Amino acid sequence: MNFFSDKWRVALLIIVLLLALFIVVQPELKSSNSAVEKAMSYINETLLGGANTASLSSVVDNDIESLHRVKIEVQGNIFDVFVSSDGKYLFIDGPIDMTASINQQGDVSEMASKESVNVEGGFKEISEVDVCTDENGKPLVYFFGSETCPHCEWQKPIMTELSQLFGDNINYHENFDGSTEADILLKYGNGSVPALIIGCKYYRIGSGEATSVAEDTEAVKDVICRATGGIPASICE
Repeated sequence: MNFFSDKWRVALLIIVLLLALFIVVQPELKSSNSAVEKAMSYINETLLGGANTASLSSVVDNDIESLHRVKIEVQGNIFDVFVSSDGKYLFIDGPIDMTASINQQGDVSEMASKESVNVEGGFKEISEVDVCTDENGKPLVYFFGSETCPHCEWQKPIMTELSQLFGDNINYHENFDGSTEADILLKYGNGSVPALIIGCKYYRIGSGEATSVAEDTEAVKDVICRATGGIPASICE
């Protein structure tokens, strides 16, 4: 009788210990899951802005206290990011306060941190930057995109049409799914596409889909005319 009593006492003790462990660990697991979910939402909605989609690859054990190491996949590439266990900070190149708006983050990129005003088509005009040109004095026009990005595919015919319209009056660079001139792209944002950079002075991250094709074509044309100084007059009058 004592033998069975001892066995039941041991079994009961094990059950109590397991329940205690579950109670202690479970809130941390929920906290971890919540922080990771919040980080993924922030990356997709705020940093990538719908231009690309990041998917969760894995959550890796991390030696840094109060940080979760998260592997994300974007366009087939795997990146490591870190999120604080309280779900407040995301670490990529530096800490990002996910409780603040994107405009409160500080130096998002070199050009985005400069003073600017809004012009046609959702473009920003950087006040302290002069229009950049090639050796022949033609404004440099950059269009960055990806074949897997539907917003880029929407913008592409507009840029093709305008590059042909302006012809030899601009130096047009189209970069799709490549690392060519990626340093220029990262000066104006976080690598999100589509991105239009006109004469280094005007830029827009995102497509013009909020308007019609005709309206966006006219808006982008007007911004290119700003960069060319109204040349050619037949287009920019």
